[in-house]
Parts: sequence; structure tokens; C-alpha cells
Amino acid sequence: MAALTSHLLGDRRLRPGDEVITVAAGFPTTVAPIIQLGMVPVFVDVALPTYNIDASRLEAARSERTRAVAVAHTLGNPFDLDAVQQFCRRHGLWLVEDNCDAAGSLYRGRKTGTFGDLATLSFYPPHHMTMGEGGAVLTSDDTLQRAAESFRDWGRDCYCAPGVDNTCKRRFDWQLGELPHGYDHKYVYSHLGFNLKVTDMQAAVGVAQLQRLDGFTAARRRNWAFYREALADLADVLILPEPTDGTEPSWFGFMVTVREGAPVSRDDLVRGLESRKIQTRMLFAGNLVRQPAMTELAREARRAGRPPPFRVAGELSGTDAVMSRALWVGVYPGLTEPMRNWVVQSFRELCKR
Repeated sequence: MAALTSHLLGDRRLRPGDEVITVAAGFPTTVAPIIQLGMVPVFVDVALPTYNIDASRLEAARSERTRAVAVAHTLGNPFDLDAVQQFCRRHGLWLVEDNCDAAGSLYRGRKTGTFGDLATLSFYPPHHMTMGEGGAVLTSDDTLQRAAESFRDWGRDCYCAPGVDNTCKRRFDWQLGELPHGYDHKYVYSHLGFNLKVTDMQAAVGVAQLQRLDGFTAARRRNWAFYREALADLADVLILPEPTDGTEPSWFGFMVTVREGAPVSRDDLVRGLESRKIQTRMLFAGNLVRQPAMTELAREARRAGRPPPFRVAGELSGTDAVMSRALWVGVYPGLTEPMRNWVVQSFRELCKR
């Protein structure tokens, strides 16, 4: 998100007050940088049973200040990239593709993470591959690459690879800012950046993990398919997940939503599963608008007589359903058949209560 504020992008750069369309049913780090950098997230609803952005609401969410769309592939299930890309092209918007839960997923035969102007990956331990922590930014645009790498490396203007000097052929011949002519380009800073480089040890782990990623993905798909088939006859109690049309997800988890009026609640299921040593997770923030981080910001804005730092476009009924009635269990590649059977047995017994 910081890369999109770069002066290298000219008139298309994001500026404070610009709006970025996203969803409230997701992980906060998709949204936090928007606010931290002074932009305004605009929340639209998600649709069940894919749990992805409801692309039919994009036009109604757009305003004259809209400059970008930043949205995730939920639990590895790709969102409707055809519709979202067409919307972005029609209005000249940036697309940031949060691919952190979806490494290896395919949309119409093409890997997710290759559609957006920028995309992200996560290497946190539970994800498809890990380096212990951290993540990556992906782009095929030379200017965005230069901007992203500058922000990654303290904001420096120099774009030499490590151990390389004078790639620009002008190392001691630049006149930038109010620095003296010829100031060493390696120590010229054109952005207010960060220090976000991975270590060599992390990179070595990442190289080894990449060699196993296809196997991890295949195992995750098998585990998800097992749960989907084994729990199919509970569809009167649980809304079972469905892949987006034209996709082959690299699943991060198996998501269910308890139907309204069911004989069991989401909280009953969570407590029951956890008591049987089956870990559960919510769909991250549930509804970000209702999280204390956001309600506090809204409260402070009201006290100061300012508009809230976000906007909600339409109802968030699907998002509230996720917040109140949904949970997911893992499809970790190391699951054994007895483990999977125990999960299914537990769901069956708990749903009959």
C-alpha cells in the first residue's frame, strides 16, 4: 500500500483521503495500512458460501475519491477476478491482490497473485509455506517494483542489487532534493521507508519450502475435499463452503456457517470441538467495523467533529453472518486419516444436539 503512494507513480499515486474498496470480513492487515497511510477503506459485503467480496456491490461503493481495490482470496478461495479486474480497468483503479491465504490457487488455470498490480504472500507458520515469519510483495510492473523495494530498504533511491555498485551509471552524478551535486546515490532517500528485508536464514528456509509447495497444496486440496464430501449430509445444519466458479483453490481452511434456526450454535460447535482437541478459528476479524480498533477510531473522530476513518457501502449482512455464525477448521498437509475422521465424527455428534 505504501508503494502506491510513491511519487514515481505521478498522478496515479494514492494520497490521504483517497478511498480503497475492501471487505470487512477478513484479516486486519489487509485494511490497517490503508488507514495508517491516511486513506479511507470502503467496506462492501461478502457472499456466502464463497466468503469472498460480493462483486455486484462494487459500482455502488465507488465514489469520486475511489483509487484502488484491496481484497483477499478468502481461505484460499479466489474471489471473482474477472468482475473485479473489469471494474478496476473500467475506472482506472489499482488492484492489490491479498494472496496470503491462497498461494498455489488457480483462477481459470492461472495462479492467483499474478492478477493484481501488486499482490502479497504471507510466510507466517500456518500458511502454505513458511519462513518462520514475514511475507512478500509481488508485481510485474518495473515502476511498482522500484517503489516497493525503496520502501522495503529504508526508502533509499538506489536500486542496485546487494553487492553491486553504480547500476544507474550515475552514482556520483545525481542532483536530488537539496543535496549537493554528486552525493553518493547509495545514501539518497526518496521515500520515508521501512526496514523489511528477510534474513539469509529465512531465505534459505523459503527456498526449501518452495520445493515442497506443490505437495503442500495437493494435500490441502485432498483434506478439504474429504471434509466437503464427509459432511455433505449436514447441509441442513451447516452452510458448507463452495469454490468460486472456474477455480482450483489451494485451501487454507474448511469454513462452515451454522444455519439460522439450527439445533446447535456456532459457540456450541466451537466449545465442543475445542474440548475434543480440535482447534477452530473465526474468519479472522469477523466484521472489522465492529472491532474495538475501529470503534475507537470512529469514537475519536466523532469527538473531534470529523467523519469516521472508513465508509460502509450498503449492508454487511453476509459479514455479520460470518461474525456470528461461522468458523473454520484446518486442512494442514500433515493431517492423518484418523485425525480427519475424528473431526468429522465430532461435527456429526455436535450437530445432532
